Amino acid sequence: MRKQFADNASQKENCLFAPASCSSSFTSHMSDRNVSVSSNQNPQLKVYADLVQLYPENEAYIRQYAELLLDAGQLATATEILRHLHNLLLKQGERSKADNLGRQFPQIGRIDKADKQYREDIRKLLPSSMRNPLWLKLHQKRLQEGRHLFRRGEVEDTLYLVCEGELAEFIKGNNGKPVLLNLIQAGDVVGETNLLTPGPHKTDVVANKNSIVAKLPSRKMAAAMANTPSLKAALQRKADSRRMTALISSCPLLENVPLDMRQHMAEESFIRQYSAGTSIHKSGEKMNYVDLIVRGEACFQLHSRDSLKELKSLTPGTLIGDTAAIQDGGCPADMIANSALAIVHISCDAFKTVVEAYPPLRNALFSNAAKQRSQLMNKLNEFQTQQVK
Repeated sequence: MRKQFADNASQKENCLFAPASCSSSFTSHMSDRNVSVSSNQNPQLKVYADLVQLYPENEAYIRQYAELLLDAGQLATATEILRHLHNLLLKQGERSKADNLGRQFPQIGRIDKADKQYREDIRKLLPSSMRNPLWLKLHQKRLQEGRHLFRRGEVEDTLYLVCEGELAEFIKGNNGKPVLLNLIQAGDVVGETNLLTPGPHKTDVVANKNSIVAKLPSRKMAAAMANTPSLKAALQRKADSRRMTALISSCPLLENVPLDMRQHMAEESFIRQYSAGTSIHKSGEKMNYVDLIVRGEACFQLHSRDSLKELKSLTPGTLIGDTAAIQDGGCPADMIANSALAIVHISCDAFKTVVEAYPPLRNALFSNAAKQRSQLMNKLNEFQTQQVK
């Protein structure tokens, strides 16, 4: 079971977020072949290539060389140079500059993995009695690797503190396979959603390795939250963050995206409710977000003379504006809420960053877009045929 999740989460990250090579290997990458294509046409490019080889940690030279490469159309080499600069900035402690570079050039595939909500230390906010080692030992439970802590559908309102080991939280994806939502390390908690709003669990949680958890009684936690509002607020932030990751992971096109990338989109998203009959978007309208329907139903409509024609039904799991975000397009048709609707609005910048960092997603999006266009064209042809008759 551990390998099942580790392979899904870690191996993809290893290939996408591999550490930058050292300066010597970086300069060896700067071969004559890389610069000869345009050096005759652009002498300045050759000058900066030489400068970067001589001074591989000079930010100004590296940035200027990358911009010249982009102007010359040498995108692959430019991307490698920008990745080197990104890692150099991190090495120098310039995280703010590195993050800005990642946003300016999303093609380098460097995503800020700060996980603010996930790193918040809940233990410090617990009452001192619940942090006492003896008290925790009396409330501990051992879980062997692969065993469930709880299953989807089980009802409880208990918060668990992971004392040792690691837990994996997941849901079933569109094809029935598990989709990883969270890796819960020692010192973190799980079950906060059901503590705040008692009811059936919506996810499964298993031990990703031999683990020890402490069961924090709901009555004690209720009293602690009443006495320490900051504890309740921190648990609510964690619950909201994890819920947003789960909603994004419910989309068939996004469920196979590496976990940290889904979490990155979740951090830059919000959910909004719409009543039935609401006009969500107009045809051709520039979209400020990528929309993911998570509850209810909408449709694309076509105004035909004095009547309205439904072009396509939009159900939970559907993305709208995904390819428009990549290609700066607009909404393909008028979008109307058929029923009470809940939409997760994903930041276009965050979405673009993930698409650039994970090429399989780009391929899936364009393949899906071609299918959608074909369906819309078939529906339009059908309406035109009916009008002729």
